Parts: sequence; structure tokens; C-alpha cells
Amino acid sequence: MPVGRNDPCPCGSGKKYKRCCGAVVPINPVSVTQAARQCGTCTACCDGWVKGTILGHEMKPGQPCHFRGEGCCSIYERRPVDPCRNFVCGWLQEESPFPEEFKPDRLGVLIIPVRWRTKTAYILRSAGRDPDEPLLAWMREFSLKSDRPFFYERSGERFGFGPKEFQIEMLARLERGERLW
Repeated sequence: MPVGRNDPCPCGSGKKYKRCCGAVVPINPVSVTQAARQCGTCTACCDGWVKGTILGHEMKPGQPCHFRGEGCCSIYERRPVDPCRNFVCGWLQEESPFPEEFKPDRLGVLIIPVRWRTKTAYILRSAGRDPDEPLLAWMREFSLKSDRPFFYERSGERFGFGPKEFQIEMLARLERGERLW
């Protein structure tokens, strides 16, 4: 079973998962003048790119959320913890390293922060299109500078990019027949 954000961390630290191995690590300090990003009319996470059951309605890739309104969530104040409140959009994070044009409804790709060892890694998840070469080039450069790996999917095939130890670990997963993420 998947670990819930408020469950004890399986590493044995005694901390909640969200405060330990499931934590999203800040990438760079936030400027006091930087305004907090907001979803606005972006509903990319609700447009059929996230899986889960929301108040009895199944949500899966290719099927928009039953509660998605016109540029908004019609149940935002009472949305469930999973998958809605637990979903983290990398573009929305205050310390987001991603430029304004990477907003998911513009980019067509969700950037989802996850944990890999003690570092933040990212999953590039289609929100209407596969990651294209300019996005992948930006992510590779970012990964090399920040030492943060990322995963992506193109034409149904999954890939990962990151430091040498990440590559070794991902190859071992593939050899065991496990998925990259």
C-alpha cells in the first residue's frame, strides 16, 4: 500500500512521511518581492492527467475530473485530501525553479516534485502533450546544475535523467523488472 503523507515514514525516523522522505525540498530561496504563484484558471491537474477517486467519481488519465468547472474546481474548499490536496505542482511551489512559461496549462506538461534519496526529483507528466526537446534540454541543463534527477514519458516509454548514482539505481530497477516511477 502507498504511504500516506501523514503516516509514519517507512525509513524508521519516527517523523511523518511528509516531513521526512516524502518532503518536498526547497530548491532556492524565495525573493521577498516574488509573488506567490496561483493556479488561476489552470486546471491541468484536473483535466484528466491525475488518477484517483474524488467523492465517488473515478479520475484517470484521459478523463477530466467530474468536479472541474470552467477554469476552476467546483468543490475546491471541500476537495478531498487524496488525490487533490496531496497533489503538488512543481510550478506552483514558492521556491519553484521553473519559469513562468512552464505553467502547466501553457506548457502542456505537469512538473511533479517527488523524492529520490535526499533530493527532490521531478516527474514530467503529460497534460496534453509529451515533453518536447526544448523542455527536455532545459530540464537536462537544470539537472546537471542542481544535481536533481527527473523522469519523463514519451510515446508511452519511460525515461530518467540524473547523476551517475541515479542512473545506476534506475538501471538496477529496470533489470529487476521494476518501473522507473
